Amino acid sequence: MGEVLSWIIMIVPWFLLIPLNSIRVRNFLSVAFFTVFLNTIYFQMAEVWNWWTVTSNVFFLTNVSSFTYGLLPVTTIIVFYFFYPNAWLFFGANLLLDAIQAFIISPFIFEQFGLYELNKISNLGLYIAIISHLPIIYLYQRWYDSVFNHKKTY
Repeated sequence: MGEVLSWIIMIVPWFLLIPLNSIRVRNFLSVAFFTVFLNTIYFQMAEVWNWWTVTSNVFFLTNVSSFTYGLLPVTTIIVFYFFYPNAWLFFGANLLLDAIQAFIISPFIFEQFGLYELNKISNLGLYIAIISHLPIIYLYQRWYDSVFNHKKTY
């Protein structure tokens, strides 16, 4: 069941982008891929420091969860789509969504279905790890906008 859920988490979220304005979505693809890169680093750190262990995954991924390539970039795009450039709304929405992920989705869905198990990190530690990349990705998007002089379509 864990592998099926891994496939669902990786593929299904991308369909959530279909009804959104494709031009606005395109403005946030770079930050979504940057978030994937950062999260991949987090998973490498987790393996080295034994924060958690990925126990069930799609067959071609080992220690990086399929969440990193599906649900994470899609939620990044959606949050930027609706709440950027307003910093207060962006950080508020992310803090709330990340709390739901760390304290509800992680223990009651991801761990129960055997996608991973927390080892040397608590759910609070997971929450702190999740929110630690928020200022980085927000500043990245601000930098990206200034360098590439995007027309403000949001």
